[in-house]
Amino acid sequence: MPTIEANGCNFYYELRGQGPDLALIHGEIHGTAYWEYQLPEFAREYRCFAYNRRGHAGTELTNFGFSLVNQTRDLAALIDKLSLKKPVIIAVAFGTTIAANYAIQYPERVRGLVLVAWSELHDAMQYFHRWKQYNEEATQVLETRGRDAFISLLRADAGKRIYKVIPIDSPVREKSIQLFASHPIEEYRRGMLEFGSSVPDLVPAFRKLNVPVLGLCGGDDPYPDRPEVLAGMQNFREAPPIPGAGRFVHWERPKEFNAVVREFLQSLS
Repeated sequence: MPTIEANGCNFYYELRGQGPDLALIHGEIHGTAYWEYQLPEFAREYRCFAYNRRGHAGTELTNFGFSLVNQTRDLAALIDKLSLKKPVIIAVAFGTTIAANYAIQYPERVRGLVLVAWSELHDAMQYFHRWKQYNEEATQVLETRGRDAFISLLRADAGKRIYKVIPIDSPVREKSIQLFASHPIEEYRRGMLEFGSSVPDLVPAFRKLNVPVLGLCGGDDPYPDRPEVLAGMQNFREAPPIPGAGRFVHWERPKEFNAVVREFLQSLS
């Protein structure tokens, strides 16, 4: 399992292909498995970098550093260490807050952004309050009954009562459950809560950027994008929602998702 040290943490990562650089950032309780349909597709024409964020499976569980500020430092250090040149950043869910914050700090180092299911960018604290409730139950089950019991809980209730982003009737439901259950208990106990509570209102600063940005979500996303919050932003556009997909649009409708992203990447050439 390849790892690389950056900003005081050892990160699991994947680096594939040759060409212009792409950096892929997963959301909370996700991982590089999330990109199973994107890495092989885009690595044919691009150099694709993906990593498991601090506290997620395969990456070191540190005692510090889960905030947005520090996870943006993580991304900056990884980009520098791997010599990525003005990457296009493709980010999902809470990963979009890291992508946006990086672009705010280093607009000259970004060629473009693809923000997928990006409602966390404008509603971060709503997610935090949901997580606080759900994670208490998740942590209790993990501590007292173990990971198999946690998987059983997700199979019974995810998408209905807890973690409502997990699709109910979808070919990726079980993969989503396994991915959620793959992380250390500390990610549920404090990592994601520290991260979620640290995200400020990024919209005013982000809206001022003149960086090409594509927004995209599934037509059945329970927490859809609100493109109107970026009204007036130069070089921003929201793609039509992809039918038949929810929160995990790139997993559920990879062919359609990849086609939209490819068109955007080609427009930057």
